[in-house]
Amino acid sequence: MATAEQMAAYAAALRQYKPAQDKPVTEVAIFKLKEAQSAATLEYFERQIIQNTAPGTGIIRQSYGFSLSDPYTLIWMLDWEKIQDHWDFWQTPAFAPVIVCIDKIFVSGRPLVRHYEFQPSGMLRHSVQKVFVWNDELEAPKAESLVGTKSNASDRKVAYAVDMQETSWRCAVFGYENKETAHKDEFVEWEGLEAHLVELAFVEKPTQTMKAGFDMAKHGKLYLHSFKRT
Repeated sequence: MATAEQMAAYAAALRQYKPAQDKPVTEVAIFKLKEAQSAATLEYFERQIIQNTAPGTGIIRQSYGFSLSDPYTLIWMLDWEKIQDHWDFWQTPAFAPVIVCIDKIFVSGRPLVRHYEFQPSGMLRHSVQKVFVWNDELEAPKAESLVGTKSNASDRKVAYAVDMQETSWRCAVFGYENKETAHKDEFVEWEGLEAHLVELAFVEKPTQTMKAGFDMAKHGKLYLHSFKRT
């Protein structure tokens, strides 16, 4: 597990890369679970991670859910006001339970985490989405058929990552009214492509009243499902 000192040193190195900074980004994290999806795992993720990150500075909203394509995958997205807010979060007390959870339930070294500059900024607001992530440096010719394909999606976004030394990574998200509509779309896939159908829950940035609720929840007086979701 990374120490606070190690994360501070990593953040200092990242701050040298200016093109990623001072603009809204959407973090897309694809985690591989050590054990297959379960209600207990999701509840632990919500308690340890969502409850601690939701009040964080610079976090506008989050979404998360198990992949319906792979029983060992969980997808988590965060809209950040700017990428520096993510780096700053590593130095807050709330980061400790987050990293404990990541170490406990996810495969070590496997998370695929990038920050994407969607236009307009922000994640799609559909609960049912198809999420694709790939490295254009290796797979650009194959990706063009995916990016340009006609689809039954209500909305879509495609963007490159802004992260230092990771700007060839690309993400495409397609939003659907329901799972039945999503299943009608068939995309050409290839080895090396992360491709998932996912049903997401959304958590908005808490109001002051909700922040008080999160503080009480940490002392066992409230539970996550008491908070507003969209």
